[in-house]
Amino acid sequence: MRRILQYFHPLNKLKRERECYLNKYQVPGNIKALLSSPLPGLDEDIFSLDYLSVDFETSGFDPKYNSLLSVGYLPLVNQQLLLSEAVETLINCAENIKAETAVINHIVPEMLEQGKPWAEVLDALLDELVGKVLIVHGSVVEKRFLNYYIAQQYQLPPLPLLWVDTLQMEKSLHAYKDSAETEDFRLGSIRARHNLPEYAAHGALVDSLATGELYLVLLKKCFEGTDSSVRHMKFDYSRVF
Repeated sequence: MRRILQYFHPLNKLKRERECYLNKYQVPGNIKALLSSPLPGLDEDIFSLDYLSVDFETSGFDPKYNSLLSVGYLPLVNQQLLLSEAVETLINCAENIKAETAVINHIVPEMLEQGKPWAEVLDALLDELVGKVLIVHGSVVEKRFLNYYIAQQYQLPPLPLLWVDTLQMEKSLHAYKDSAETEDFRLGSIRARHNLPEYAAHGALVDSLATGELYLVLLKKCFEGTDSSVRHMKFDYSRVF
């Protein structure tokens, strides 16, 4: 019975999907390296995994009509966020800036004129993801824009990646609570509920740091003092097209 349960566990299903993906499609070396890297074993400790906390700043929610403005990320290893390895890169797409998004993320056209091509930035992200689990807050935007890039740049379907969504983790903690206080699931609001400090700035790197810090808190709330093996973690396996 244990073998059967392990076979049908979503993580092992994802492993088979990766193998099928590599057999079915001709992929470049960077994607092959990413999808060939081992996934966590079901008996591994969640706290011991290597993660990459990621955030995208965009001009909207639809990559067909909106632009990726900046990408920020930093590793989380041995329960420590490695600030010395943090990365934030602007994308050269100044013509697509919108006034309403500039008010939020303070990214203006003049800043993006010296930005890098999106292919260079996202390929660097793919390289950094090898052997790591992605952490995001509200995965829809990151998935949409990453999937769109993979389709445009490589003519490939969405990559079978392993995600952790702090938004879904927080919602699961309050699934059975009837409280108006828990209806606000914005990153800053959730951090405030967990007594994490407010960050005045708003951007890809700051938000990736804020998400990583929140993830550490949620991990402890969910698993400290209990069985923290990977088999019990609710990863985000959904695909967004």
